[in-house]
Amino acid sequence: MNTSKKNMHLCFCVQLSISYLQQIDKNDNASLYKAFFSGIQAEEKLPLTIFATGSFLEWQKGKRQAYSMLLNNMLSRKQIELLSGGYYQPYLSLLPASDVIGQIEMMTSVIRTHFGKRPRGIFLTASAWTPSLITPLIRCGMEYCLLDYRLFPTDTEQNNQNAFFSSIIVEDKGKTITAFPYIPDDPDFITRTPQEFYEKLTAEASSTGDSMCLLFLPITTYIKCLEKNKDGSNWFSSFVELCNKPESVIRLTHTAELMKRRHPHPPMYIAPNTILCDTPTGHATKRAVTMQRDAFKIYSKMMYVNMLANGIKGDKARKKYALQELWKAQNAELFALEPCIPEYHNELRRIAYRKLLVAEKQTRLPGVFTEGLTRYDIDMDGLKEFLSQRSSLNMYVHHHGGKIFECDVFSAYKNYLDMPLDHSGMFIDYLLSEASLQRLKDGQSEALTTVFSDNTYQETEINTIRSELKLSTSGLFDADIEQSVSLRKQYMFFPEGTQVQYILKNDSPFNLSAYFVVEIDIALEGTDSIMPSLSLYDCEENQKKERNLTTEVFNKVSWIQLEDPEGKIQFTMEANEVPGLIVIPVYGICKRAAEPIRQLIRGMRMFFYWRTDLNPHYETEKLLWLKIKNRKISRTTAPATSHAD
Repeated sequence: MNTSKKNMHLCFCVQLSISYLQQIDKNDNASLYKAFFSGIQAEEKLPLTIFATGSFLEWQKGKRQAYSMLLNNMLSRKQIELLSGGYYQPYLSLLPASDVIGQIEMMTSVIRTHFGKRPRGIFLTASAWTPSLITPLIRCGMEYCLLDYRLFPTDTEQNNQNAFFSSIIVEDKGKTITAFPYIPDDPDFITRTPQEFYEKLTAEASSTGDSMCLLFLPITTYIKCLEKNKDGSNWFSSFVELCNKPESVIRLTHTAELMKRRHPHPPMYIAPNTILCDTPTGHATKRAVTMQRDAFKIYSKMMYVNMLANGIKGDKARKKYALQELWKAQNAELFALEPCIPEYHNELRRIAYRKLLVAEKQTRLPGVFTEGLTRYDIDMDGLKEFLSQRSSLNMYVHHHGGKIFECDVFSAYKNYLDMPLDHSGMFIDYLLSEASLQRLKDGQSEALTTVFSDNTYQETEINTIRSELKLSTSGLFDADIEQSVSLRKQYMFFPEGTQVQYILKNDSPFNLSAYFVVEIDIALEGTDSIMPSLSLYDCEENQKKERNLTTEVFNKVSWIQLEDPEGKIQFTMEANEVPGLIVIPVYGICKRAAEPIRQLIRGMRMFFYWRTDLNPHYETEKLLWLKIKNRKISRTTAPATSHAD
């Protein structure tokens, strides 16, 4: 074999990032990056392509500015190439073009400010690719992008190329950009000697012409391979020595040099794809988001806030801040699409909602924002939901179940209906038999029927000025015989919560004997020292009770209060007729710092119930109040039994 005809261009790559998972686990990032930079800056003959994320660039400010100085030194001697990307590491293929451009330009601007160099290449987080990205990438001045090699066509007959080891041209609507395939990791890398790795690459090199290999390695692998041996050498110094021999077919380089060596060839097509848990999904990121209920909730909220933020007029500083907070919420991790890390999903969603609510709060311009009740299809299901929006509180009502499905408290920047349940909400309605109620008291939530809860409620009246909403539905209550029943439901929203009036009617010619049940769910989370607490007034024993969050049944309660120590928010619930109460805690898996994975309380399900005996064509009325207060402002005492709302 004539090895002189071979030419393998090898490009080592690394991503510098401070991920949310690292922050949740409280990793020692300072020691990690100190070890990396102390080793890499000494290897002056090792070219490197670096994607320094926005999270890393912000983390290294202040006391850690030495890292910027080291990067500048390596840039000045042309040892490294810096890549651009979405500043907050989003799935770029999921975003509107304006946000794609905004995130890339933000990254490019920071790199130019800190390092005096404009990047020409871009790294796509999770290789979240779709051809429609090409136009905004070019608009941002990008000439090439890096994608996981598994996204590239495997048919080598297409243009007679081996797509794993050569760049290709991709096109959309007449715009073209170069795409480089990279290998995300080599699990056997650290076990091979420099000679073994050299021989492996030599064997894979094309027998004629140029080929390339872009290899991303974890920070920990670089640190391990930069450790000095007894003779003062390390893995990389030995490998560089092999590559610098005159007869070597391996040429160490970085992506900027690869761009100079590219050859013209016809464009190829890369289908939309995403890498999740180190596996290509074979579909666009949008499909993965649409298939996961919680992820799509975040996506739909993101698109709504995007509309609000871009609608800010006359206050550029406020608009800029709102967009930056929105972009923070677009971080790929926060969609919790990775099925291999379910223990982090609850915490990631909580962070996502916090960022989105900070951005939404900025859109409420003083003197412009008007409190009230509006219609908007926020969850993109084809029906407009009812949005009660106050300066400190959002409550969104859905046609399905006639329930509140999102409750945002701005003082805590938290959605108190983000829970690890398939169906959660406030004011979910049921009609149960005595046997079903007993099963529910035993903690068996499968006893809940769908007489009302699964219905599509019809709007009968909406008063946007008085913030009143009237809904109605009907169904068949099946005990011994099927009986027609109907329910009228009226929401009256006020600044600190809502009052809900129910009118239940027996439309059948037979007497109705059942239990009317209303479910209110609230997401709660303890701190390191304080757990969520529950207090209530037990009318049977005529005393106030303090309780831990466990499954419990109370036959008669006057009022109930829940306190969330994490958000410092207090919830107070009362009824016009003394109800019974069933309390069931909701658990979710969680991992924090070095602690093992465990089940933690993530919320409470409260079922208020009344015995209902109705003659044919008779009806009964029930009232429930929910008040939400910021405990940081003032601590409330036991509520009064009358209301002026």
